[in-house]
Amino acid sequence: MRTLFAGLLAGLLFAPVGQGADLAVLPVGLSLAAGHDRAAITITNQGSETVAMQVETVSWTQSGSEDHYAPTRDLLVNPPLFRLPPGSSQVLRVGLRRSPAGEREAAYRLFLREVPTPAPAGDADSGGAHIRVLLELRLPVYVTPAKIVSNQQWHGRRSADGGIAVEVANTGNVHLVVSELKLRPAGAAPDAPPFATAKAGASIFPGQSRAWSMRPPAGETASRYALEVTTDRGTQNVVLDLDRE
Repeated sequence: MRTLFAGLLAGLLFAPVGQGADLAVLPVGLSLAAGHDRAAITITNQGSETVAMQVETVSWTQSGSEDHYAPTRDLLVNPPLFRLPPGSSQVLRVGLRRSPAGEREAAYRLFLREVPTPAPAGDADSGGAHIRVLLELRLPVYVTPAKIVSNQQWHGRRSADGGIAVEVANTGNVHLVVSELKLRPAGAAPDAPPFATAKAGASIFPGQSRAWSMRPPAGETASRYALEVTTDRGTQNVVLDLDRE
């Protein structure tokens, strides 16, 4: 089971800081579609204190490399507010209010936020302000189109300082998550050590692009490389021909 941590800290230096909630979430994202428009997420409290959580549904769009969120009623979540004693679990049921429409994937997120609760009585005697780190989880929900087209275009260019800019354009109709890039000489064995890597961790929506900078060894001036890309849809091996600035 995968545990996610994310904190929102509002406070000043020198104030005591309390531990945030410790929750396990399974699965960490959902995919809905026509005929499969209901799903569930199980949230388990692995901490030692009761926590209260509230859920907000938002639409998720991208412009360039920026994510944008807006309140939405497209998703139905039950329950939207709940309490979790230590060691207990809550099943969160998620569904679509309307039938999927459009030829492109739609994306949403569930914002699960810990609701502030009164500090324990003992904290009032600690002699100073007490700050608690509140947990916020952002879980993706994708609504896939009837016909899925997964396609990308990779492009590379050599910069004046010898670096390599690698860019992908998502020309399909569903998202792509890129987690890591590995650059090798053209014709190198797939298990050969890469001479440049980049950690990505980026979700790229249809019609959007993303770029990364990679640094090959000094003096490496080839114009063709082998690029290994780790994605949520498996590993891709791309022949990368470079342009020069």
